[in-house]
Amino acid sequence: MDHYAPPVFDLLFDYRARLLAQLDAQPAAVAGRLAALPEPDWYRPHRREGRSPHRVLAHVRDVETLSFLPRVQRILKEDQPQLGSFPAHDWSDGDYQPNEPMTDLLAAWSQTRAEIVGLLPPPDSPAWNRVGFHPPSGQRTLQWWAERVYGHAREHTLTW
Repeated sequence: MDHYAPPVFDLLFDYRARLLAQLDAQPAAVAGRLAALPEPDWYRPHRREGRSPHRVLAHVRDVETLSFLPRVQRILKEDQPQLGSFPAHDWSDGDYQPNEPMTDLLAAWSQTRAEIVGLLPPPDSPAWNRVGFHPPSGQRTLQWWAERVYGHAREHTLTW
């Protein structure tokens, strides 16, 4: 660490280290939960979510690939970028491919997630405080976006 941080920041750095570990481990954990389901259940809509696990995973993959990854990249490359918004949470549903193999979905999501985790700085880096302006959300830090990446996938995949 090149800069001095009071000991109280150790809690923040520990939190970020745990966040990075959770982000890294999440795709494998989801894959494990999917493997525990009978394959026909991958394609049945879940009562709470209203979508099948297959469709949910396609959504999570698409949002991370087309929305979260580019935003993280821009926040790290540009000073206070203006980030675009998407018209609705389900904007990617029109491109849903129900015949796409689950293994392909998992592999693509895992690859995108690895790219995101690879871009995120070490826990003690001031880069976590870099910001971008997102019209619906306002000024948000890189840390907020990392939390959103994890939380979005968790919110959708906890139902199975």
